[in-house]
Amino acid sequence: MKTTFWPMAGGVGDGFASYLKILRYVSESRIDRAGLIGWLKNEFQLMESYAKNVASLLLFGTGLIESVDGSCVLTEAGRRILEQAKPGILYEHIAGQFLGITDIVDILDTLQPLTWEKLFDAWHARVCKISPEASKWKKSHAKMQFRHRLDWLRSLSIVNKLADSFYLSKTGMEDRTQRRLKTAKGQTEAESISHGDIEDKLKLIGDFFEFLSIKRATVNEARPAKATKLSENRQLDCLWARVVHFGGKVQYAFEVQVGGNISDAIERLEMVASFVQKAVIVTNDSQQTLIEQRLAVKNSPLRDKILYYLTTTSTTSRKP
Repeated sequence: MKTTFWPMAGGVGDGFASYLKILRYVSESRIDRAGLIGWLKNEFQLMESYAKNVASLLLFGTGLIESVDGSCVLTEAGRRILEQAKPGILYEHIAGQFLGITDIVDILDTLQPLTWEKLFDAWHARVCKISPEASKWKKSHAKMQFRHRLDWLRSLSIVNKLADSFYLSKTGMEDRTQRRLKTAKGQTEAESISHGDIEDKLKLIGDFFEFLSIKRATVNEARPAKATKLSENRQLDCLWARVVHFGGKVQYAFEVQVGGNISDAIERLEMVASFVQKAVIVTNDSQQTLIEQRLAVKNSPLRDKILYYLTTTSTTSRKP
């Protein structure tokens, strides 16, 4: 795994566009490696050493471009990235080749949002354990290498910045989930990973809108202090709560239902229906139909509170 990373011309704002411009130029031109370096210097106003590093580390070294009979040509991966023009494809091709890129995604998935300093500290500790070479880096060099990686992830919209903190975009969270699903041992574990991923997103959104956002909140937490309490530990997938001045407490309860036992999800929401503004079920078309049928047969008071958010996520074929 490579340890030295280099920033693409264009930085955070235009980094991906620079990749596409270079790949398009190579696909339409007949030039050798020296000619490509010269073009990079002129097109992006780079020093020769910078242009050489871009060519060596980011283009030839990553397998986007190769030399055939002395001429630069796109590899299959380079052609696919140019044709589809999707940042996620470039990320998939390059991220695993360099130390510490997917580590930033993993850290944010667990601890986001984080300031630059806290994210760097967590990343530095992690890569030092993985790589003997990285453990010998001076702090200044480690910070430079971290910045290059973080800026690259931002240029691909894998990581976003809000105020002074960084967090994963939708694309970044999906990548993290897909990598975990690839190592899942069986259907049950895969279902648990997808379910947990949606819960994490719900909590993150709640935090963003400044709710007290609680993943796996107990049913009792959503019920008033004077209400009858459950002795069993029944849990909602997520609860958003906020105290509004002169308006009391505002609450939203969430359940993720893309497979499994519908009755349990309905029962948990019915237990809190009288104490929340809305009950939201993240589900798919087929599950929504079943839920609506059951609520209608029961004449459930939940019908006046329920909202559905449809997702294509489905990792189980079990019948409810």
